[in-house]
Amino acid sequence: MNNILLAIKDCEAETSSSAIVQKTLELANNCSSKVHIIHVIPPSRTHPYNVDSEMFNLEVTKAHRHKHDFLLHLEKYFRYLDIDVTAQLIQGSIISAIVQQSERLDVDLIMLGHQKHGALYKALMGDAIERLLAKSSCPIMFVHV
Repeated sequence: MNNILLAIKDCEAETSSSAIVQKTLELANNCSSKVHIIHVIPPSRTHPYNVDSEMFNLEVTKAHRHKHDFLLHLEKYFRYLDIDVTAQLIQGSIISAIVQQSERLDVDLIMLGHQKHGALYKALMGDAIERLLAKSSCPIMFVHV
């Protein structure tokens, strides 16, 4: 296994000691793999009509900067542990971005955190996991978070 794609779902909830990060480190160490860390942010939207566009853009930029800083911190942590790593903040559709990056980087495994949700959540949000499984051409490992 040469390349692992670690898709970070929530930069606010993940830390360097999170289960998904630790499992990725374990696999990368055991297989001498390169790790590609990504976090996908949805496409920019227009600001709400009752919010100043400049203020809205500033807040969005701050949020993106925070996520980027987290990815850099995670990248530094992996390097400290002698893991070959790259980290990217990508804008786009989450499923499409993960599939495109996995193909572009020729990854052998996609690592995803997963939480079990009830029927109401699935009815409202759809089942992204099913869509990803249908579109991905490489194995996906789910780690319970």
